[in-house]
Amino acid sequence: MPVTPSQVLDFIDQNHSFVIERREIHSPVFSALRKSIRSIVSRLREGDDTDSQEVADGLRAHLSEWLTVPIAFDGALLELISGLGDADAVEKRWGEEIRRAYDLACEAALTIQGVENPARTQILDTVRQLRTQGRLWRIYCHRRSRVHFESIFEEAPLSGDSFLHSVRDYREANPFQTLIKVGPLRSRGWGSAPDALLSAPRFATLVQIVWSGCADEEDFGYDPVSRSATRTGAASTRPADQQITRGALSWTRDVTHYGDSSSDSVSGPDLDDLGFFYELSHSTEMRRATLVQVDEEDGILYPPHSQVATFDPTPDIEDPIGYRLPGETLTEDMFVIWPLLGTADLGALRAGEGHYSRIWKDRLRDKFKYTPEDLLTRLREGGIELRNLRSCVRQWCRPPSTVIHAPQQRRHFQVLVGVLGIDHEASESSRALRRQWWEYAWNEIARARGEAIQTGMQEHEIIDEELFVILNESLPEIRNQAKMRSVFEVPIPADKPLQGEVRFYKVRSVEEGFLAPEPLLKVITDLDTVEQWRV
Repeated sequence: MPVTPSQVLDFIDQNHSFVIERREIHSPVFSALRKSIRSIVSRLREGDDTDSQEVADGLRAHLSEWLTVPIAFDGALLELISGLGDADAVEKRWGEEIRRAYDLACEAALTIQGVENPARTQILDTVRQLRTQGRLWRIYCHRRSRVHFESIFEEAPLSGDSFLHSVRDYREANPFQTLIKVGPLRSRGWGSAPDALLSAPRFATLVQIVWSGCADEEDFGYDPVSRSATRTGAASTRPADQQITRGALSWTRDVTHYGDSSSDSVSGPDLDDLGFFYELSHSTEMRRATLVQVDEEDGILYPPHSQVATFDPTPDIEDPIGYRLPGETLTEDMFVIWPLLGTADLGALRAGEGHYSRIWKDRLRDKFKYTPEDLLTRLREGGIELRNLRSCVRQWCRPPSTVIHAPQQRRHFQVLVGVLGIDHEASESSRALRRQWWEYAWNEIARARGEAIQTGMQEHEIIDEELFVILNESLPEIRNQAKMRSVFEVPIPADKPLQGEVRFYKVRSVEEGFLAPEPLLKVITDLDTVEQWRV
């Protein structure tokens, strides 16, 4: 049950001082790695080819994660960078300048493998001390980041209630003494956290573990109602910036530096990579978006002010089926309504969902199991120059879940099917084959993602009122299904003017802080791809 406002106010009254223990970590080798990747990303973004943009976005996402999550410094870092190809191939493709940055990044990633991530050490020492003192504490992090924290405590595992992952988790948490947070204070994007951490604290001390150069968001923690309050603190990390006022609350910031900052005098202080990437993303044609996560591995990005058809399972609520805004009236545990209404004509070979995917996925699994290097080489030669092609192929091999896992781009899927050597059988009627095999298979994928033009109504992003009428007539069945399943389908009765079925996805979380290209909006996309557009 959520903590009441009076309980929060009582806690604030009992705690006259609130402290941010900001622990800034300096690491020359990690700084060199950051600088090299930042250079590669900025140079790649200057190009206009799609594949280079994808490589840049992937590197940007990984570096952003490293700055906000306590990853292990292991071989995965070098594997990621070397995934661009060998040094000669990098220079041939992107030029000498990127080749130099690539060499420096590989050198730093190789060196850092012998070093324990100091952020992990800080977390381990802090939790050990809090446990010894018998203090109540929590860790605030993204749900998908939890595994990195848990890997630090394999000998003394963390319990589930050690974590807070969302505004809802924080709102329902009883007051405690210490909150641990990795990364700068940001209200959206990588390492984001609710403004209520500072404006309505449920703890007295915030232990903030942050890499050098990473600045807090200037307005973080300002209550919109009291936004005109006098500001005695900003995003600066300077020692003089000791006092932060958030509404009627005053926070004292104590900054402690850890590690070797000697490189600052040679190459200059570390830049704010997250701020740099944010500005870089704004320089291209991208749209701000909110992520609605619909299962463990997939989500939907919605642009601002999207009216999303949803079902609220709360008993006795007025208008359980209606349009809601992500992050405002659309919240966790509601259901996104995903209509699958009559399909576009796919010709005589149209079959049930999954027919084509079973064929190409079986062929792909065989080739990836027995001749993986030959497969990857032919895919690259065909024009699929994804930075992590091996992991992408592994993803494509997965069985369908809420969607059919496949390449995001139509042209990449065409290359994949060509490399797999799949085409129509010779016995099939040529009159029925109005399209190539891969087009039928792509339509199947698109339909599962909600990309197909299923009716004129859906093409214009409008769900007809007739559909809502039909769903309201089926409310008892929908409520019963919602109690038992997180994903389910309700068929439309045959005597209705609309035909097809309606799929319901339970909302796992709603999160702001994304800038994404137009084609990625309002379609079901795997979270690994979505992460590339977090800012």
